[in-house]
Amino acid sequence: MTCTPAPTITEWTDGAAAALAAHLVAAHSVTSGLQTWCEAHGIGEGPVRILSRAGGAPPVRLVAVLDAPESEFLSYRRVVLGRGRIALVEAELLYRNAALTEEMHAAGNDGLEPFGAVVAPLAPRRETVSQEIGTTRCGLPLRFTARSVLATGEGRAAVDERFLPTLLAPRGSLARA
Repeated sequence: MTCTPAPTITEWTDGAAAALAAHLVAAHSVTSGLQTWCEAHGIGEGPVRILSRAGGAPPVRLVAVLDAPESEFLSYRRVVLGRGRIALVEAELLYRNAALTEEMHAAGNDGLEPFGAVVAPLAPRRETVSQEIGTTRCGLPLRFTARSVLATGEGRAAVDERFLPTLLAPRGSLARA
């Protein structure tokens, strides 16, 4: 099999993936980190928003990270976040409901705001549990994943994120959407 990467992929470096990882860990929230990263790298336009959402049963790996009592009601969702029409990250989120207000529940279930923006008034603290930068068969960065716990006072959320290659595209290689 020959490996013929797309033109934008040829300019990726392990350094860019590592810089993205460091930038997101240092950011107050992934939402704000994505916003500033995209602005600095010319990716998309406007605020970071939910492009699509789905529910379903939460994966065991997130249930284990959250470590909630079996009797506690938890909410789970899968979302794709983007800027303009450019997808940036696929995320799975499992969170404890008790700490959120009714307005936050409504915004989280029906709105376009990412979870980090919805819970911002609670001054959440993010702890990265793990990160991984995977490569293609050609050795170029393909995916950057992170698992985190978000603490909001008495509430907690477990998040798995798969950051998409569009975040590593060189400035100007993506059309604004």
